[in-house]
Amino acid sequence: MMKRRQILLGCVGTGIVATVGSEYEVRQEKKQLIELAEQQEPQNPQNLLKAAFEADAEKIYEGESIIRSLKLSHPHIPYNSNVSKRLIRCSKIATQQYLTGKTIPTYDGRIETLPAYDPNLKQYQQIAAFRGKEAQITQPVEVEMPTTAQKDAIDPVEQNLGKAENQIDDAIKMVVKLKKEIPVYYGFVLSSPTENIMVFRGTQTSIEWLNNLTAIQTDYTDPVSGKYFGKIHEGFLSNYKRIIAPIPRDVAKTLNPNIPFYITGHSLGSSLAILAALDIALNVPQLASQIRLYTYASPRIGDVTFAQLHSQTVPNSYRVVNLADAITLLPPTKLRGIYVHVGQEWSFLSQGGDFMPNHVVDTYETAVNIGVETHQLRHFPVTGLS
Repeated sequence: MMKRRQILLGCVGTGIVATVGSEYEVRQEKKQLIELAEQQEPQNPQNLLKAAFEADAEKIYEGESIIRSLKLSHPHIPYNSNVSKRLIRCSKIATQQYLTGKTIPTYDGRIETLPAYDPNLKQYQQIAAFRGKEAQITQPVEVEMPTTAQKDAIDPVEQNLGKAENQIDDAIKMVVKLKKEIPVYYGFVLSSPTENIMVFRGTQTSIEWLNNLTAIQTDYTDPVSGKYFGKIHEGFLSNYKRIIAPIPRDVAKTLNPNIPFYITGHSLGSSLAILAALDIALNVPQLASQIRLYTYASPRIGDVTFAQLHSQTVPNSYRVVNLADAITLLPPTKLRGIYVHVGQEWSFLSQGGDFMPNHVVDTYETAVNIGVETHQLRHFPVTGLS
């Protein structure tokens, strides 16, 4: 089971990587400006300082300008707080599904046996459990070594060894480290006569944290429709491609196209939900108008082109965010490309005094259950650059 310490270490690594990458770009821009100033007036240190200060200000205002320029399509259907309560609970269940699958090899992915399972979900039939390969990890594995007696039986030469070796314990074990990909659960699908729900789990391993925020942007062209959708984060796309049994769009093809279809996820699950909603809207067109995308604690996924085309294709999209959650600010607006959010923002403020309490699914569930998320602008006693 994933230890909290590992998660925190992963988060620290995430912050370091994002910060280092961003600072590197700023330093490069400063260097170019300073070199230009040196060419013009190489003996004037005031020009060097001015160029450096202007580079800082330009970087900040450029990011703000990108965010203000973003034009997303407005949802045709209002945000539903009662539905949101159900979906954030499903996100918590998806996390428990993943952890149970890693701990109990015989677990089959059924959610009704999990502690977070809500009896109100009995009206739904679970029709799928997504499986995939987790990113490569180094895992200690106990290996039983042959005993002295066993070796003697296998190799006569061993019979001539000294008495010390003959006193070795009957069960010698050593711990070795192996790299492998482990099959894990990525979520599930529920169906009822009135609605369908597709759920993706959140980030659980330190390697996932680092993979999520160290990869560069890549062009995203839908593999089936061939339509270009701008640039997205390569790590998030790789995570989505790891879901192999069954494929989300294949499950979607079996669903009733005449009832609402909710797609949801928390943290990493948000990025998977965003990509799944787009994939299904494009390639299962009979479901497109029924898709409602609810994400929680979502990082930024792609550039302005991706966000705007995504909102046109999946207009009924809602992003629930804790304003104190640092993950929702990553990747930075400018880091190896441009990153902006997808979905209509519904925010709340819960400051738990540390990184993880502000981000975990329980914090989001508490806020949604008491209905404090809002689409209205907040009036906090704050100041800023503008």
